[in-house]
Amino acid sequence: MKNQADFDAGWTGKIFNSKTGKWCSGGAARNRIVALQGGAQAVKAAGFAEGIQFVAPLIEQTRAQLEATTKILGVIIQKNPNLLRGLDIDV
Repeated sequence: MKNQADFDAGWTGKIFNSKTGKWCSGGAARNRIVALQGGAQAVKAAGFAEGIQFVAPLIEQTRAQLEATTKILGVIIQKNPNLLRGLDIDV
């Protein structure tokens, strides 16, 4: 077997080709499955969407931490305006 990972993922197992009326496997099965899913671009898009769903909680957690830190810094700067002296930023 040339590509064990594709086999394990179910890409190259037996599949029925309704156009030919025959069963196929290996590269032909992979090509058939890709075609049924809308082509290579559709498979890439599905993988991208799955990846985004995987990291979405981390992104949300980071956003919430950044928002909390920004509020805390705002309060600190309000109480200690001298902290901004010497910094090259617009407030």
